[in-house]
This record gives sequence, C-alpha cells and structure tokens, in this order.
Amino acid sequence: MKNLKKLNRKELEKVNGAAGPSRCSGCPQNATFGDGPGYKYPCSAYQGIADHCKMCVLVSMECINPEL
Repeated sequence: MKNLKKLNRKELEKVNGAAGPSRCSGCPQNATFGDGPGYKYPCSAYQGIADHCKMCVLVSMECINPEL
C-alpha cells in the first residue's frame, strides 16, 4: 500500500478549491435572502443570482425549498 502525504489546509484548498474571496468575487457581500423582516433581500432575488454566488450568501430554507 502506498503512503499518502497528509495535506495541510492550504494544500487541500488548492486541490479541492476554496469558497474564499476569489470564488465569491462579484457576488453580493453580507447578503441574507429570505421572506420576512430579518432578511435583506427576498427569495425572488436569491433565485436571480448566479449559481456560483449561491454558496457565498446566507439563505433561508424557504428560498431553497419553496414547497415547505
């Protein structure tokens, strides 16, 4: 069996990709999406953002699963 090298966090980010600033550039910052007074933007706005930005924002479950 081959010995595998343990990767530190920085090396692992290079392999898997990191959801850091470079991946979220151009996406809304500090945005919260949901229906209600505690959210900055409605669910309809969440549906309109780019797919790669959806992992960079906080979102209510109602926006992801509208049937609930």
